[in-house]
Amino acid sequence: MIKKLMRAACVAAVTASMAAFQTGALAQQVGQTTAIKNAAYQQPPAQAQTELKLQDAIIWKSTLSTPGNGALEVRFLDESRLSMGANSNMVIDEFTYAGPGGSGQQTLRLTKGLFRFVSGQTPKDKVRVETPAVSIGIRGTIFRTEVNEDGSGAVSVDYGPNGEVFEVILTSKSGKTIILRSGQKVKFDGDGVFDGLTDGTIEGCGP
Repeated sequence: MIKKLMRAACVAAVTASMAAFQTGALAQQVGQTTAIKNAAYQQPPAQAQTELKLQDAIIWKSTLSTPGNGALEVRFLDESRLSMGANSNMVIDEFTYAGPGGSGQQTLRLTKGLFRFVSGQTPKDKVRVETPAVSIGIRGTIFRTEVNEDGSGAVSVDYGPNGEVFEVILTSKSGKTIILRSGQKVKFDGDGVFDGLTDGTIEGCGP
């Protein structure tokens, strides 16, 4: 009987230790808030949603969201920045960073709303921004994304602060790929079918 109780206690301790380790891993900080307009929210895995404040930690695997009058800017550990406009939702699927010149990986899943992304120090071939219909690869970039409820949307690319020309590579669900450069904009439907390149930019993408 005593051996059974000791074995049960040992199993419980190991289970608790593993749970604590997993919780700690999921609570890994990947960035912080740098600007908020009115309100914005974060929901880490298996936790309740909380309202964000300036300089709050952004947690790996969290869902970030803004209400109809809200906007948010996040700075990640690799110095990349993501701005979110009103009525926006996104998930931090992957984020690892080993410091300047080191390895890393970043995957952001934009599910709805308006976004502006500025790339940081993570190797460019290891950064992906996903929408329901289109995957976005970067080459040292500032770009904006609109995602609608049905998965359709648009992408536009900004010029750099000194007039630098950037570009992104868009890949649709069907596998079609196009290159979009600074000053250009393209729309796509819920199946990822592109609607031709035009000049323009997406507005309302952050605080």
